[in-house]
Amino acid sequence: FKEYVELNKREGNRHLESSLTQFKAFVGNDFISPVDITSNFCKRFRQYLLDKFTGETPANYYARFKWALNAATSDGYFRVNPTANIASKSNPSTKLKEHLEVEEYIELLNTPCLNQEVKDAFILSCYTGLRWIDVKKLRWEDINGTVLTTRIIQQKTGHPVTLTLHPIAKAILKKREQLANTPASENVVFHLPSQDGCNKALGQWIDFTNIKKYITWSCARLSFSILLKDKNVDDATIAYLLGHTTTRQVQKTYKRYRPKNQEE
Repeated sequence: FKEYVELNKREGNRHLESSLTQFKAFVGNDFISPVDITSNFCKRFRQYLLDKFTGETPANYYARFKWALNAATSDGYFRVNPTANIASKSNPSTKLKEHLEVEEYIELLNTPCLNQEVKDAFILSCYTGLRWIDVKKLRWEDINGTVLTTRIIQQKTGHPVTLTLHPIAKAILKKREQLANTPASENVVFHLPSQDGCNKALGQWIDFTNIKKYITWSCARLSFSILLKDKNVDDATIAYLLGHTTTRQVQKTYKRYRPKNQEE
């Protein structure tokens, strides 16, 4: 498995290496004989992942485990692939993630935040769909006038994404550039604390508003997608803007879970 990971790992795709890490934790050893890897063993490993993780993570990790066993079967370690008939499973979270509506965007823009840098970075995420890690790593060289061309938004696919910046996103970047004074030497656009630190500052900011929702940084990306769908933007365009090569995640994850007010 370790050899398979070394030969097939790709930059930005952590699932293969993480699958090996979880498999070693499950086994509790650095070695296991192929004869001990039965179908029931594989089912127990799949359940271990489902008990430990939510969302698509268990399915992604188990799928990589299946890749390794497929390769091992081809190389003669198994006469019959023990995981051939055991499908990967996801573990949908029972807690629905909140998102921001248009009027809540406007309220946030007009509400002071104790950490201005966190405020600017979060609002930028709301208007671009960037993740926290994307904003944290955002560099001035990724921005060319009104266009943000970045490789960081979707390292998983290896496809760069070009975003035409919304006027508010442009205004935030212009303000950051003025504050930086010499953006080329600054390199990164924002100097943010840890993800937990950012979410704590974000929570304090939300408390200053009338928004009665549990908002974390990931809500910005979901809100970006939902508000585009409200404006009848097609799934293919939204998927591209989010950095995905198919519409699957837009249809499954980045969608409206709660109906809007019926009277509205």
